[in-house]
Amino acid sequence: MKRILIILFIFKLLIPFAFSQNGDHVGGGVFSKRIEYNLLLLGDGYNFNSKGDVEKLFFGDFNAPVEFFYDPSFDGASGFRIVRDTLKEAYILEIKYVSNYKEARGEALKKYPLSTPLSIDEVMDHANIPKETLELIEQRKNNWEKYFAERNKLFKIESHSFPVSNRFAEKFYERMVSVIDNFKARGIPPIIEDGYSVTFRNIVDDEVWSLKVHIPSGNALKLTNLCKKIIEETLTTSKPDEFNYIKLLEDF
Repeated sequence: MKRILIILFIFKLLIPFAFSQNGDHVGGGVFSKRIEYNLLLLGDGYNFNSKGDVEKLFFGDFNAPVEFFYDPSFDGASGFRIVRDTLKEAYILEIKYVSNYKEARGEALKKYPLSTPLSIDEVMDHANIPKETLELIEQRKNNWEKYFAERNKLFKIESHSFPVSNRFAEKFYERMVSVIDNFKARGIPPIIEDGYSVTFRNIVDDEVWSLKVHIPSGNALKLTNLCKKIIEETLTTSKPDEFNYIKLLEDF
């Protein structure tokens, strides 16, 4: 009986690894997957409920057919979207990024400091902390929301646009929709404080689909790496290498 239980235990341990080979999210961070109406009632316009404050700086005018957002813990965010041109005759790839992250962060910290004047041991010893210092600690705790609002207000968003073929745009749309639709998480997420998060978003008929993942794995990681590669390469070259990207998309 004991031997059977041991075999069953080992089998359960092996299941996540088997799923991970099929592109599932295993060993990565937390995620949220949302499907909502793209448009809201009473003239409110596009539904931006799945977008954070910084993401709205990038994509706050409408929901594009394809959107990717990369948000690292200690660097500027970046991303792109694929849209139709004004005549709706061709597709445009719009690359966006925060160009002054360190400067904006520094200015916001000067105005709303977050660090305390005490060590961790001193903070834990509340009985011997002067009242004035406790008030300063409480004030700096309350600075978090003000700091982020100020930092985001100071961000400068740079944008570069490139024409892309119908085949590239449609293949990318197809692959991103598939990744969102088939996303499966296995096991229990580990505790990961830093790192980065990504968001994939598509318009599907009258709906907006979004998938936000902290430290993605499986197919979400494959698509993340491809999206990051597109951003990095298009910012250093005059045009995206569509043939290579299409091949990578087909090889998932």
